[in-house]
Order: sequence, then structure tokens, then C-alpha cells
Amino acid sequence: MEQSELQRTARLVEMNRERFHEVQERIEQVINVLGEHDVTATILETLAKKDYDSEMKMHVSIGAGVTLTCQHPGGGEGTTIVDLGSGIFGERSWSDAAALTRERMEELGSLLENLQSQSQQLETTISTLAQAFTAAAESQTKAEPPSEPEPVEQEPVSTEPPNPKPKRRRGGMFGNELTLDD
Repeated sequence: MEQSELQRTARLVEMNRERFHEVQERIEQVINVLGEHDVTATILETLAKKDYDSEMKMHVSIGAGVTLTCQHPGGGEGTTIVDLGSGIFGERSWSDAAALTRERMEELGSLLENLQSQSQQLETTISTLAQAFTAAAESQTKAEPPSEPEPVEQEPVSTEPPNPKPKRRRGGMFGNELTLDD
């Protein structure tokens, strides 16, 4: 394998590794979103199962450490505002919102499976390319004859002592030590 082919293989390995890391990050993001959806759906399902005739008081976290106090006066299932997609929001009952959230979780689950499949394919590709690169690099180094070490010329030993350079005295408040200003 030529040097240019080795470099091309090395670039392919690096590109696939970068893509692998990107896919891994996406997998983590999807897992986090799935967790949020699960919590939301569980809360909505719990609210939907409550006795509609009784009054409910609850606290809803809106982020940044801020919590809103909410009351449901009773007399029917409560409603919530849900993102229906494409930036359109609608008011839905708690049970409908829970069902919509569970549907989204199924879609996210299939996306997660797709990403994990891509991750496994990339891992296999990286492994195959890395093995090919290693084998080619080893065969290339074996093909080159080992070079003999070049003889090192020794300098003749002089009997005269080297002339020491005069030391320059540095003044200052710290004596001869260098400071940051030097």
C-alpha cells in the first residue's frame, strides 16, 4: 500500500471516529429527551386518574428554580397546553396530553434504535479501517530495509580548557536572580 493510500485510510478512520462521536452525542440527547417525556407522561397520567370532582393544588417547576402554584377547582379533567408540532400549541386534556407524549416517546424510541444501529455500523467500519491501516503500515515498514546507523564522528578531545564566558551581573533588588521584568 502506498503512502498516499495509508494517509487516505487514516483520514477515513478519523472521519468515521468523528461521526461516531457525533452519533454518540445524539444518542445521549435522545435518551435525555426520552427521560423527560417519560416523567411528563407519568405526571399527566397520574393527574388524569385523580377524582375530577375534588379540588387539586400543585406546584409546577418552570425552570431556573422558579415554581408556579396551580389550582384545579374540580369538576372535570384539567387541561394543559401542548406543542402539537411546527410551533402550534393547543389545549388538551391531561389524558390526551399523556397519550400524545407516549406517542412521541415511541417515535423517539425508533430514532434511538436507528442511531444505535448507525453507531454499531460506524464502530465496525472504524475497526475494519484501523486494522487495514495497521496491517498496511506494518507491511510497509517490513518492506523497507532497516537502515544502518550512520557513524557518529567524534570531535577530537582538546587538552585546552574552554574559555569561560564572563558572567554578567544583574542588578536589582533580588540580587542576581532574574525577575519577570527581565
